[in-house]
Amino acid sequence: MADATTRDREKTRRIRYAVILSLLMLAGFGLTGSPYDRIEPGPVIRIDSPERGSWLVTTVVVRHSTWFRWALAEFNGVRTVRVRGAASPAASQSMTEAMDRSQATAALVAAQLAGGRTPTGSAGLQVTGVTGTTATSGLHPGDLLLAAGDARHLTPLRDQADLSSATVDPANVRVLVAPRVSGESLGTSVIKRIPAASLTGVRVDPRVAATTYPLGVVQGPSAGLILTLARVDALGSGGLIGGRHVAGTGGVALDGSVTTVGEVDEKVKAAMAAHADVFFVPALQRAIAVRAARGGTMRIVPVGSVSDAVKWLCAAGGRSPACEIS
Repeated sequence: MADATTRDREKTRRIRYAVILSLLMLAGFGLTGSPYDRIEPGPVIRIDSPERGSWLVTTVVVRHSTWFRWALAEFNGVRTVRVRGAASPAASQSMTEAMDRSQATAALVAAQLAGGRTPTGSAGLQVTGVTGTTATSGLHPGDLLLAAGDARHLTPLRDQADLSSATVDPANVRVLVAPRVSGESLGTSVIKRIPAASLTGVRVDPRVAATTYPLGVVQGPSAGLILTLARVDALGSGGLIGGRHVAGTGGVALDGSVTTVGEVDEKVKAAMAAHADVFFVPALQRAIAVRAARGGTMRIVPVGSVSDAVKWLCAAGGRSPACEIS
């Protein structure tokens, strides 16, 4: 009888040790970092200040996961990606530069659309200096020269040589200019007739600089579409938004086309949580956005260009000079 009792005690002790060991292993499993990161909807950033409504830049955040959090994410349907080493400084710099290009492109495309013209596809040349009197050329430091040519054709400007070649016909030089308004902010683009002799004294820099919207640590090109629409609105009457809360994602090329981006579904969820009324998405990624927005009331609008988005806003009650030409 005593031997049986001893055996029972030993068995109980082993079970207790096994449970404790299992709990310790689970705790270690839960606290140890996994090779997977979670991609989740990030904060929504409101930019510009229209009279009513708001322009919303959607973001995503990448969070490091323990094995326990990874398991919970998989169970809850949160997207995870395998980490391939820490992000290199070069990769981070590349994403920062992509955001800088996106801000500059938004300024250029918006200036042309607000002026009633199709984007030229030119990166533009920024005036850095003008010899003689500024009244002769009508240009000032900070102005952006987008294209030049004669009455029949304007050629996109990408470097100083392009500007020089546009002055072949001295009597017929026309330049598409996005003028500096204040600081480095740009106004509506206009075509100016400028004497060729005056253009020869204009110094330009092909590295476009433009006032940016403050987006904090946000990186990458995907805010381009909303940045451009907000600028078009600001350059007009401020009524393009039509009192709506407008979100979206998509890169913007210099010709005004909207390019595909990553993490569309998470950005849609972020917009829904911010109570956006409409979400613009690259046309090729419509299905992803519609699937992510299922069950909500936010409207998904696929667009192939900034002009498509402007047309939709105008048809939905927006008011802007851009509506007259879109």
